[in-house]
Amino acid sequence: MTFTPGVGPDGTAPPNSSGIHVIVVGLGVAGLTAAIECYRKGHRVTLFERSPVVKGVEGDGITIGANGSRVTAKWGDGAVHERMLPFRFLIEKIKVIEYTGYDLGEFELRGYNRGDGYTLNRGTLVTVMYEHARELGIDIRLNSPVTDYWETDDEGGVVVRGERFPADCVLCAEGVHSKGREKITGEQLVSWETGWSAFRGCLNTDAVAADPATRWALDNAEKYDQTVGWVSDDIHFALWRGRKGKELFWYCTHENEYAAEEGWDGSTDVVENVLDTIKDWPVRPQLEPLIRKGKGGWYVDQKLVTREPMQTWLSPRRRMMVIGDASHAALPSSGQGASQAIEDGAVLAIALELSGKQDVPLALSVGMAIRHARASVIQRGAPLVLKSMMKTTCKDLRKDLSGVTPPHPSWIFDHDCQEYTYHEFAKAANSILTGQPYQPTNVPADGVYRLEYNSRTVNGQP
Repeated sequence: MTFTPGVGPDGTAPPNSSGIHVIVVGLGVAGLTAAIECYRKGHRVTLFERSPVVKGVEGDGITIGANGSRVTAKWGDGAVHERMLPFRFLIEKIKVIEYTGYDLGEFELRGYNRGDGYTLNRGTLVTVMYEHARELGIDIRLNSPVTDYWETDDEGGVVVRGERFPADCVLCAEGVHSKGREKITGEQLVSWETGWSAFRGCLNTDAVAADPATRWALDNAEKYDQTVGWVSDDIHFALWRGRKGKELFWYCTHENEYAAEEGWDGSTDVVENVLDTIKDWPVRPQLEPLIRKGKGGWYVDQKLVTREPMQTWLSPRRRMMVIGDASHAALPSSGQGASQAIEDGAVLAIALELSGKQDVPLALSVGMAIRHARASVIQRGAPLVLKSMMKTTCKDLRKDLSGVTPPHPSWIFDHDCQEYTYHEFAKAANSILTGQPYQPTNVPADGVYRLEYNSRTVNGQP
C-alpha cells in the first residue's frame, strides 16, 4: 500500500488542507504540541480545556531535552524558540556539595542547556505555547470541561456541558490523573510507590535578596544561572537559580515518611518536614532561612510513583487516543516528561497527514506503534535512574560524580521523531495492515534502558 509523501519534517501544509478535524483535550505540553503540530500538517484543530484561564508563571522548573526542542524550534520559523530564550535557565554545570559542606566538584548538564534544550518555568512554557497556538488561529476553548468521550466507526467525539462535539479523532491529553483514559482504553493504571518523595518549593526572590542570611543564594546572579546540589547518602537537595536571579526554586528527594501524596497541593507543613529531614546536616543552618522564603506559600511533598506501561493508548475503534502523561507518565528522574509529550504530538500529526482522512484509525495505530515502545522503555528506566542516584553514597561521590549525573543516552536525546516518522510510516502501516509485528528502531535493540551517558553531543559531535 502506498501513502502520500507529505510535506517533510520541516514542512508545513496549508491550513485545513487535509480535511481532518482533530479534537484535543487538555492545554498542557502534550495537548498544545498536538494542536500546533496538527495545524502545521494541515489539520483543523479544536482544543478543549477545563480551566477558565491560562495562569502564566506558575510552579517550578521543567525541562525539554534536545529531542523535544528539535520540534519546538521550528515553530513560527524559530520565533517561538526566540520567545523562550529570555525565560530559560542557562545552566551549563551543576555544582555538588556534601551535606557536611565539603565541595565535591561539578558536572556538565547535557541535553537541556544552551543549544540543546530548555529549562524554564513550567507555567511560562505552557503560556508561550498557548500564545503561539492562538496566533495560528487554533480554536481553543477555555472553561470547557470534557465530561465524556464517544466514537463510531466514522467519528470520535467529546461531550462538553451536555453538548456532543464530533471530529475525525480525539487526542486526550488530560495529564496523569486523566478521567478519560479508562473511558477511552478500558485500562486502569498499574502503579507502585518507589519509596521516595520530593519536597518542592518556589522562593520569593525579593525576600531572599533582602535577608543577609539568604542573600548568598543570589551571589553573581547577574553573571550566570546556577544549580547547586547538597547530598547525603539518602537525601538530595538542589537549588535552581535562573533568569539572573529572577527565579529560585528548590527540590529535595527523600525517603517517603511524611505521608506525601502524588498531587501538587501542598502546605507550609512541608517546610517543617524538609527541615526535619535535613536536621542532622551541618549545612542546615545555611539552608533553613532559604527554605522558609516560600513564594506565596507554594510548597509540595510529591510522592514519587512509577507506573507499568499501558497495553494500549487506543480506543476500540481507534478514533481516540491518550497521549502525554495521560498515557505514559514517567518519574521526574527520566528528564523526559515534556519531551516525550512533544514527540507524541509531532508523530501523530505526521501519521494523520500521511494516512489521510480516509484512514484516520490507521494513523492513530501507526502513531502508537512508533511511540509506545519508546515511551515505555523510558517509563521503565526512570526508576532505575532514581534508584541509582539515591543509592550513590558520599564516599562514592568523593571519587566520582557519575552516580548523580543524569544519563544522556543517544537513542533518546539525538532522536529526530519527525524524520523518523516520515521514514518509518509506510513500514509501520504495512505491519499493522498485514498483522505483522512492527519492530521500532527508536529504542535499544533489546528494549532495555541502561544507565549510559553516550550521546554524540558528549564528544562535541553533531
